[in-house]
Amino acid sequence: MRLNIKYKLFFLLLSAHLLVYFAMYSVGYYNFSQGFLDYVSRIEERQIPALLKGLEQFYQNNRTWEPIRASQQEWSDLIAYSIESSIDPDLIENRRRTARPTPVGFTPNDWYYTSEYSPARPYLHLLDSDQQIVRGNPGAYVPELVTLNPVVVDGETVGYLAVTSRQQLSEQADLLFAEQQQNSFIFLALVLGLISASIAFPAATVLTRPIREVVAGTRALTNGDYSSRLPVYGSDEISQLSEDFNTLAKTLDQNRTARQQWIADISHELRTPLAILRGELEAVQDGVRPLNAQTLDSLHQEVVHLTTLVNDLHELSLSDIGALVYERQEMDLGELLEQCIEKHTPLTSKSGLKVELLIGNGQQGPLEMLGDPDRLLQLFDNLLQNSCRYTASPGQIKVEARKQGNQIIIDWYDSDPGVNDQDLGHLFDRLYRVETSRNRAQGGSGLGLAICQNIVHAHEGTIKASHSPLGGLRLTLCFPCRANQVE
Repeated sequence: MRLNIKYKLFFLLLSAHLLVYFAMYSVGYYNFSQGFLDYVSRIEERQIPALLKGLEQFYQNNRTWEPIRASQQEWSDLIAYSIESSIDPDLIENRRRTARPTPVGFTPNDWYYTSEYSPARPYLHLLDSDQQIVRGNPGAYVPELVTLNPVVVDGETVGYLAVTSRQQLSEQADLLFAEQQQNSFIFLALVLGLISASIAFPAATVLTRPIREVVAGTRALTNGDYSSRLPVYGSDEISQLSEDFNTLAKTLDQNRTARQQWIADISHELRTPLAILRGELEAVQDGVRPLNAQTLDSLHQEVVHLTTLVNDLHELSLSDIGALVYERQEMDLGELLEQCIEKHTPLTSKSGLKVELLIGNGQQGPLEMLGDPDRLLQLFDNLLQNSCRYTASPGQIKVEARKQGNQIIIDWYDSDPGVNDQDLGHLFDRLYRVETSRNRAQGGSGLGLAICQNIVHAHEGTIKASHSPLGGLRLTLCFPCRANQVE
């Protein structure tokens, strides 16, 4: 079964918490065991001075260890007396007044007789001055683990109290307490695990909600719903992803709208010359219009217009998909401008336009760049035809070309009529015409400037439109110089 990202994140968070709890439990239980053992050992060490004092007093009174060697009871009573005297100093007088100490408050079943906390435990040994065992379990005596505490009477060491170091917990009460603590640790870990699960699951749900929304939005885009938008939470990477998704959806929506508008505009542009052709042909068929040279010339103009439109559409589509071939070579852009203007002299004269060309203010050298002469000549042809088509007669066209830094700048001016600010931003849109020039007389397809823009971009240049000081349109073209281009 495939888990979704929410459950993967949940198990990841929970696993991380459980690993932390396990590490805390392991370290905590180890520290507890070691600390508890050290605590027990310190309790035992606190009894040593009282035992030594009792042993010193016993030896002063008896001058020998024989009573203890002979009697376990004597050893037990000595231990009881020593511990009790550390609690109640008045018991020392009781010791002096009686032959055998009577432990106050203790019975043979009390802890100091049976518990490993008591000095009566089997790994407590009394040694004589020669370190021979007087009282204690010889089997529990390990010299390597023994600490010798000398019993000094009148400045002479008369024996030793040997205490075997505790290596592990062995008292039943200790083990029970340690087991209880271990169970407490386990119970605490389980409780913390449940708390972590109750926190990790909502956290995983909240953290994956934007991702689920992105998935749902992506499916909506796949199904063609480009109006889908995602809410943006915060400023992290997922929020950035949501913003990018919204930008993508908006772009796709705009592209769909543009594509629909593009299809509608193409249909309109193609329908108009076809309708005219059909109408004139039907008029000839019905005998309404005679089939003479004037009629044939009108039909020919519509066919030319339709052919031009189809060719422009075809060239623009090839340019969009990068299928146009550009054969670049070293060339002088100034010479290409001169050729273009000279070639179109009849057209500009017929349109009543005066053309002025200024290259480098007469002071600069050739405007060298890497480019395709045929495509650039097509660019200038389109610009000149556009100016001739939409500039009122008599009018003026002024072209200035110069080198500026690492770029070649071409300013293309024409005179009235001008273009308003709203239309300037749409001049390079496909099939767009400003309102004042939308008529069939000029014969424009609305694709010329879009083709020009593609040619300029293919040469790593830029083109932008603005108001002309002559009253019409100004187009500014920028191309990189030869030194900035790579063949």
